[in-house]
Amino acid sequence: MTTIQILDDRLISQIAAGEVVERPASVVKELVENSIDAGARSIRVDLEAGGKRSIRVVDDGLGMERNDALLAFDRHATSKIVSFDDLQGIATLGFRGEALAAIAAVARVEMTTAAEPGEGHSIRIDGGHIRSVEPTAHPRGTVVEVRSLFFNVPARRKFLKTVRTELRRATEVIQGYALARPEIGFTLTHEGRTLLEVSPAGDDLDAARRRIGELFGAPASRELVEFSRQGPGGERIWGFVGNRKQGRGRRIFTFVNRRLLRDRTVIAAFYRTVRESWRSEDFPGLFLFLDIPPEEVDVNVHPQKAEVRFRDGRFFGRLSSSLQEALERARGEEPAPLVEPHGLPSAPLAWQGLGQRSEGWLGSGGGQIDSSEIRELDMSRPGEPVGRLADVAFAPLARAAVPLSGRSGESRPFRLLGQYKGTLILLEGPDGLYLIDQHVAHERVLYERFRRQLTETVVRSQQLLEPILMQLAPAEAMRLAEMGPDLEQLGFSLSEMSGNVMAVTATPAVLTPGLAEQMLANLASETSDGEATAEDLKERLLQALAASQSCRAAVKMHHQLSAEEMESLMTELFAAGQPFACPHGRPIVLKMADIELERRFGRR
Repeated sequence: MTTIQILDDRLISQIAAGEVVERPASVVKELVENSIDAGARSIRVDLEAGGKRSIRVVDDGLGMERNDALLAFDRHATSKIVSFDDLQGIATLGFRGEALAAIAAVARVEMTTAAEPGEGHSIRIDGGHIRSVEPTAHPRGTVVEVRSLFFNVPARRKFLKTVRTELRRATEVIQGYALARPEIGFTLTHEGRTLLEVSPAGDDLDAARRRIGELFGAPASRELVEFSRQGPGGERIWGFVGNRKQGRGRRIFTFVNRRLLRDRTVIAAFYRTVRESWRSEDFPGLFLFLDIPPEEVDVNVHPQKAEVRFRDGRFFGRLSSSLQEALERARGEEPAPLVEPHGLPSAPLAWQGLGQRSEGWLGSGGGQIDSSEIRELDMSRPGEPVGRLADVAFAPLARAAVPLSGRSGESRPFRLLGQYKGTLILLEGPDGLYLIDQHVAHERVLYERFRRQLTETVVRSQQLLEPILMQLAPAEAMRLAEMGPDLEQLGFSLSEMSGNVMAVTATPAVLTPGLAEQMLANLASETSDGEATAEDLKERLLQALAASQSCRAAVKMHHQLSAEEMESLMTELFAAGQPFACPHGRPIVLKMADIELERRFGRR
């Protein structure tokens, strides 16, 4: 007897369905993509119980004849491709011919469709079995209703999340395709309540900006900086990037040939470019559209079509260059014109006049450098001193010693020398010179201050005199509402208002209102399921705090501090549990040991 068995078609379909249909949002995605491929100009999605009970998608696309409608539910039946050559240049969203068969295998499905007004057909399928096929009057287009998802696969149904979570994930899908296709009108309702409604807006940069404004609010769209760059073979890299004031670290949307993706390689390229251009971990919002010749993109990578591969290895270089230019413009930077210098000596310059007291950084002229203070270096006599260092601008501060102590219990006296270019704090130690980055030092102090408050039994909260009104996208408002009870334990108080506006009436006492709003915005734009405990949320808030402090809460570079402010910062820093690295892992303190300084000056 053989032990290997050939599975029956019904079981095969249910197994295959697990690759395509993960949750109600997966069904919404497949059905909406079919509607877009059918040329729809209006798509309506009606949900019940977050899509677990019912999903209904209505479009005004091409529709289908009776025979095509029946074939559409067979596995690997598609109108998108015919040969292998077609697979190398897919221009449609769907092409595998698996979605409808997979959905019908694990749900009760009814499809009504008509290629000509009035000449429609209705097909009803339960768990992969056709129950009826009937003619019916129907306008041109298609209606697909999916009920009782996973009714015949209870193990899969058990893993579905709450109604609010499943509704949010479905809303994220509609939001994404509404952004990708501004020329199409979308409507989303849940049990009779309209959650999202956008009208057709054209198909250009202005239309895309208007659609962003409809979903995320007009103020958010006005702050965006647009960019567009043509590449070889009709390639186009275009979209919008946020400025530093509007930083939303997780409001990132990427589209390849209008296909909604979370492609890790593309997002990683964006993160890397931000770090290199802005020297920051505070990532702005991004709406990135990549229009690439279909033959240059491989979309046949993942059953859910969530990833693609780019055949041109140089593409990411062009992408990074486009993003870098956009980020520079978002910072308000423009390339400075190059001007040939006139009237300067050809040899290098050196300062003169040690012992002549200057009254400012630029010399005795009150901002003008006297020509007598400069002379040319004599290059004909190497090895001889030619010019000397300028006077010290400020004498060392006569301050009391600052104790240094960390987890090791170390305690040594340090004397505050001053500040270097408004960026580094200089301390004289018993064994060398210590340089402290004031920005990351303050970041560590704020991070540990917030950590201490979160570990308290009762988190202190501050009531705001004027509520913060956050204009959010529908899915973002849903996510904050999901986390409301846990956020209250951490000192936040939120109220849902109309139009996807969330009012923040209280925040943790340790946070400024601006920082609290930024943290909530980052949490709202996350795409995880949100079924976290309060303890999990504490860790997320700590990470959000660490990410946002670098440019928002901590003292900035090139900011002059008083001696008292520097002493206060150093005292709190060296009382921290980890005073030598910021939350991102960057060093805070660098030491120049006496022995190393002596070696460099030739004294050893």
